[in-house]
Amino acid sequence: MDLASIILLLIALICWLSGFYFMYKIPHCNDYENKSYPNFSIIIPARNEEHNIGILLDSINNQSIKPLEIIVVNDSSTDKTKEIALEKGAKVIDNNTLPNGWLGKPWACFQGAKNVKGDVFIFLDSDITIESGGLKKVIDTFLKESQDNRNIAMSIAPFHKVQEIYEEMSAIFNLIMVGSMNAFTPNSKAIPAGLFGPSLIVSKENYYRIQGHESVKDKILENMFMAEKFQKENIDLVCLGGKGALTYRMYQNGLKDLTLGWQKAFASGAVQIPLQSLLNIILWISGGFIISILLIKSFIDMQNLYLWLTLYVVFAFQVHWMLRRIGSFRLISSILFPIHLVYFCLVFSKSTFNKVFNKKTNWKSREV
Repeated sequence: MDLASIILLLIALICWLSGFYFMYKIPHCNDYENKSYPNFSIIIPARNEEHNIGILLDSINNQSIKPLEIIVVNDSSTDKTKEIALEKGAKVIDNNTLPNGWLGKPWACFQGAKNVKGDVFIFLDSDITIESGGLKKVIDTFLKESQDNRNIAMSIAPFHKVQEIYEEMSAIFNLIMVGSMNAFTPNSKAIPAGLFGPSLIVSKENYYRIQGHESVKDKILENMFMAEKFQKENIDLVCLGGKGALTYRMYQNGLKDLTLGWQKAFASGAVQIPLQSLLNIILWISGGFIISILLIKSFIDMQNLYLWLTLYVVFAFQVHWMLRRIGSFRLISSILFPIHLVYFCLVFSKSTFNKVFNKKTNWKSREV
């Protein structure tokens, strides 16, 4: 093996090892003994969610502990979202006209928060399902993390239930969304970089300390920008994995919907990631490309074939180890990881182009 091959091998190994850093451990919600529970309200912003809202509400109604109230904020839906929510026993608020300067989700969440009575707010996206016993785990964990009068804002990355083949294309996006939070590294003192968009659990007092969603009214990734607001008020961020508590299916309307969904905000999210986490992720992605390219080259010139084939297999198993902890992704996605890396880079490039040149994406009949 020549010197250039040795250097490339060392670089590839370093890149591969970097993946174990940002996905080292993923804590989950657990059951704890509590004699009493606070009054908590569930707030669900919903725009044209007739295929999801009933599933979520059924999962809430089947829990062992019950919320004080379930508020569905009907965000100008043109389908049967409102009718289904009412049928399932939720209180429905018809969202007021979207004011200038506001985006749809922050406005819907803020309208919901102003109309609830609970002392703890649980914001959930409509495509979430709460697992059996999951709501108790969420509240138990929130109470445990809040011990000794600690002020927290808690967020959970739902476990991604993949059904259709095209949904596998979310694989790398999910990995980076989870890994970029700087919450799952070996460093026990690491401070999370943000909060996950699908869920937020926070006390009413701490929510209004940052003026709630009004403080991020014009942000697509309101969760990332709210995290900054909480930290400035000395409210600690707690990020957890959703396995055993919260699950979801993302972008159920086809590959185009999935592509637009990730495209609309991913570059904005990258700006919020700490430099160390961003470089770590870039290093890992680069490792995947290096190994794939050199494997192809080794097939062409028949040099070091077994070496690069072995590294390819090792990288694929690492991807599989990562993905199975955050979703039900198939083994084939890990084996074909170069396709996912290329797709991710293409979508991210388009997202970056849109951000730089202020191009808008049509999402749920709105320009964002």
